[in-house]
Amino acid sequence: MKKQRIISVFVIIICLFATRTEIYAMKKVAQSKLQFLKFETGARAVAMGGAYTAISGDPNCIFYNPAGTAFVDGLALAFNHSQWIADISYQSGVIVYNAGRLGNFSLNYMTADYGSFERTIVDAHAWEGYQSLGSFDIGEYVIGIGYARQITDRFFIGGQTKYAYQKLGTSTIWEYVGSDFEAERNVNNVTDVVAYDFGTYYNSGFKNLCIGMSVQNFANKPIPLNFRFGLAMDINQVFFPDSKNNRLTVACDVMHPRDYAERMVYGLEYQYKEFFALRAGYKGNYDIQGLTGGLGLKMEYMNIKLQFDYAFSDMGALGVINQFSIGLGF
Repeated sequence: MKKQRIISVFVIIICLFATRTEIYAMKKVAQSKLQFLKFETGARAVAMGGAYTAISGDPNCIFYNPAGTAFVDGLALAFNHSQWIADISYQSGVIVYNAGRLGNFSLNYMTADYGSFERTIVDAHAWEGYQSLGSFDIGEYVIGIGYARQITDRFFIGGQTKYAYQKLGTSTIWEYVGSDFEAERNVNNVTDVVAYDFGTYYNSGFKNLCIGMSVQNFANKPIPLNFRFGLAMDINQVFFPDSKNNRLTVACDVMHPRDYAERMVYGLEYQYKEFFALRAGYKGNYDIQGLTGGLGLKMEYMNIKLQFDYAFSDMGALGVINQFSIGLGF
């Protein structure tokens, strides 16, 4: 028993106080397009700082580690709304179906709304120094089809194929025709790509200590490729083993993105009777993000499981952003 406690404390120390990655390392910015693929969604995950690679049973796991959806029972749905900075918002949704021995199948989407922008061109003769050519909209979305399965009593795998699309409007460019004439040409600024996510999940069997690993946005184009490694553990089983109504989970993720230095995120969740939850998190080596938090409620009505989650993120000088999620289980 004493040995188990020592191991548990060691794991907790790793999760909460692990040395932060090199702050002064080259941040590799401007290496990827389709940056909206980096948006974090799912209020429970966001409230825990995004430390979600080793968390399971939530349909929103598909956005962090597809293997986590292998724990979903029956039919489950989740819908998420995020109010981001500069009046930007994005929405996402997931449906997961447990087909028994065949595994779990999922369908998900995410779309971003940036509002309207004014199109201008330089005009030295105009009073403002430019001409207005009207407004244009930006369109971005991603759709994914996923699959997860239990391999052994402790090991699970998952993956998904997704199609991402981005339209940044049209632009007019000038080009020379021969040596004496100029002509204008309209260009559609469109990018699309097929990408893949892969993940594994392992439950050690000791105090619900779980290990998760995933690869996100693997493709043949320079999009935000990301490698994740996570740990999660119910530390109440160590310090309060006789408490049946309370659960305290600590989680930690290490991320290695294509277009930034390594990052570490930390999450903490307290649940009372699987009914009420309080959550907190911290993001390490982010330019503006830091503390996160939130809460959640679970209930059942006419054999339908309902879940409501809220999260906030401190964006420093840009203020606080809010995210909301609704889950249904049948």
